Amino acid sequence: MRGMQAFRYVVLISLLWLGPSSFAQTVIVRVINGSNERALRKQEVSVSLYYDKGEPTPAKYDAHLTLQTDEKGEVRFLLPEPAPRDLDVRVAIDWGRWHCGCNLRLSTKDVLQKGIVDSAAESPSDLKRSPALLKSTPGEIRFVVLPLSFFERLLYPLLKQ
Repeated sequence: MRGMQAFRYVVLISLLWLGPSSFAQTVIVRVINGSNERALRKQEVSVSLYYDKGEPTPAKYDAHLTLQTDEKGEVRFLLPEPAPRDLDVRVAIDWGRWHCGCNLRLSTKDVLQKGIVDSAAESPSDLKRSPALLKSTPGEIRFVVLPLSFFERLLYPLLKQ
């Protein structure tokens, strides 16, 4: 009985020690309307993984992902092992309706440790409801977009040409 209990502890400690290195890390990309905090569904998100020359790459991995946001306005993907040095993330947003940079090249390390927020709002006061949207979360890339005003939408076709 005692031997079985000791074995369980050894297995548990081994899993806790080895576990984090053997699990792939998840990155979340979220697209949110900054004026009403609603998720933007069905937005195409492209992610490219960049490794340095000579850096080891996984045997099987897709360097370019094309995903679509779900009902929560997010996409999730697993980083391969070893993780890439950089990520290039783009949201194919309708420029005739939204303010958004929506194109970032990021350090994977920064995304995983701090999280990244790319916002069309120039200050927290631009977000009438929740300035907390501008706070980053580790493992998350958040795009906070703002709708164009009536006059911007009206003039957009003229500016496009």
